[in-house]
Amino acid sequence: MKILIPARGGSKRIPKKNLVDINGKPLLYYSIEACRMFTDNIWVSTDDDDIKTFVESMNINVIDRPERLSTDESKTEDVVEHFLEEIDTDLFCVVQPTSPFLKTSHLAYGLELLEDKKFDSVLSVCKETNYYWDINGKPINFELGNRKRTQEHTPWFRENGAFYMTTKDNFLENKILQNGSVGFVEMNIQDSIDIDDEYDLELVRRIIND
Repeated sequence: MKILIPARGGSKRIPKKNLVDINGKPLLYYSIEACRMFTDNIWVSTDDDDIKTFVESMNINVIDRPERLSTDESKTEDVVEHFLEEIDTDLFCVVQPTSPFLKTSHLAYGLELLEDKKFDSVLSVCKETNYYWDINGKPINFELGNRKRTQEHTPWFRENGAFYMTTKDNFLENKILQNGSVGFVEMNIQDSIDIDDEYDLELVRRIIND
């Protein structure tokens, strides 16, 4: 199992987000630590010299990301394809650097699901029992007049983006991380926090500081 952490330098909402301070540590530190307790085979794909310097200070491998894969429009799948061109592996995991509460146990369970051949790919999710409406005011996942209590409501599973696991062959078939039969590793609401803006950042700082 090899792990790819995509961590480019650009970020509009939070400048240098992957290196932003979270209680004395760069944000990227937390995902690296969760991965390092799982495997030593970790690569960070980046276009940023400061990120590269930090990653190397933690004795983690760096992949120099081409400029064409470092724009706001760049897709994770293209970064994965570049990773697979550079690194020989049959089984890999993409870990998001903005999910600081990812645990080693989440990764271990995902690998177990893959190795048992139960699924072709595995992703992290968060269970929700909310009621959703579309933009036209129409119910999406419930019937008007027949709305069950939340504890009786059929749950939905939301991708939280923390990680994706699959095989090289499975990914390259359609260049999709969620390809074939898909298994879930359920993470709770707090562990599923993805730092996207200043509100998320301050929330994570408070939680870690408590």
